[in-house]
Amino acid sequence: MKYLFSRFFSALSCLALALPAFALIDVQPQVARVGSTPITVDVTNNGERDEYVSIALSRLLNPGVELADERLEPITLVSQPRLFAYPFKLMLGPGQSKTIIVKPLERVEQEQVYRLDVTPVLNPLAPQQPTVVGKVAVNLAFSALVRHLPSQQTAHVQVTCEAGGARFIATGNTRSQVKGVSVNGQPSEPFNVYPGVPIVIKGASILIPEHPGCSGTG
Repeated sequence: MKYLFSRFFSALSCLALALPAFALIDVQPQVARVGSTPITVDVTNNGERDEYVSIALSRLLNPGVELADERLEPITLVSQPRLFAYPFKLMLGPGQSKTIIVKPLERVEQEQVYRLDVTPVLNPLAPQQPTVVGKVAVNLAFSALVRHLPSQQTAHVQVTCEAGGARFIATGNTRSQVKGVSVNGQPSEPFNVYPGVPIVIKGASILIPEHPGCSGTG
């Protein structure tokens, strides 16, 4: 299960003769850790033209799932957010870098995960307007993952066999990475399990390091 750090939000034409000129925006780090003090995320314009970008922070309500299944809650809709990012907009000249501040507003008892999306816009007065080149209209976002962590951190995973597979549950207060799982005789990619978001792996035979394994029949 992989996080994709550069994502298409929309592609309005795929058969156009002209190729789109994508904004060359870099966001670093792509995975940021926030404790009790503010951190910075750098945004760089690696292109040859000025770029306007909008910045949005959203809490990921079900971290660890596939990208298509993610549920996001913009902090602008939260009455008392625990994390805040500013500024909301930037203008970057060619080769220029600027800093986004990510500031914790409250401590957390268990890890919370956010997406920090940096989206190039055609016009700073119309942040939802996609970039248009020839017959192609696209709206790209460059995303960083922000982990808001408790001061004292524990990471443990409990495995329960069930009909059709195995359920992985984080019993600590931060994410745990699971490695070395084999499903139906094939190695599985490592994946993260977060507190409050169980991950179910389907298969008739699941082998798990330091665990008896699951037959897929419960």
